[in-house]
Amino acid sequence: MFKKIYFNSLRLILIMLLLYPVHAQLHSLFEFEDVNIPYDLKYKDLIIKSGKYNLEFLKHGPNQVFYLKIKKGNKTICLVAGGERVRYKNQGSLDLLSKDPDIPDDCKLNIKRSPALKIAYVIFETGKRAMVYPYYKIRFKIEYEQD
Repeated sequence: MFKKIYFNSLRLILIMLLLYPVHAQLHSLFEFEDVNIPYDLKYKDLIIKSGKYNLEFLKHGPNQVFYLKIKKGNKTICLVAGGERVRYKNQGSLDLLSKDPDIPDDCKLNIKRSPALKIAYVIFETGKRAMVYPYYKIRFKIEYEQD
């Protein structure tokens, strides 16, 4: 009896250990290539010089935690955490969301800056036609350096 419980418990632990890495992965929402960033961004201790970068937006599986991966070619420059999901005014009603003219059909990227706060807002929308995560609007706040 004890052997049976022991082996069943061991099997369960082994299955959980094998599935844990799959559960912890980040899911790619979309990647924009050759995005021109016209000013230097500052994230923690890193300065990202103005220029063309690839921006990839990621979501942690079960949580509503979003990340922005900034890449130069295939090399990852940094991973910005703390993207917040912005609600649409018709959030909750799929019928109203699908008819809302302010929501783009396809993925859209906007980079705005607030000179008074010295913050750049990177706003990403998945759009209406997204296969996996439609109607997501995610905003990242990143400090920038003035010229």
